[in-house]
Amino acid sequence: MRIKEINVLRGPNYWSIRRHKLIVMVLDLEEMEERPSHIIEGFYERLKKLLPSLNSHRCSEGHEGGFFERVKDGT
Repeated sequence: MRIKEINVLRGPNYWSIRRHKLIVMVLDLEEMEERPSHIIEGFYERLKKLLPSLNSHRCSEGHEGGFFERVKDGT
């Protein structure tokens, strides 16, 4: 993985109408692009420990914890 770009956004922006302070990071996943998250050893556990607030993200599952469900099942 390689970070291509990081921007700090203040005020209304393209990504959110509710959050007025955001950090947007563009990643190049390189060889990881074709590997689903559930086959990357320890990825789910490390991500959950590093960013526990993502539990409130509903993702396409439509409920709290949906993001982590998708990561655990492979996305």
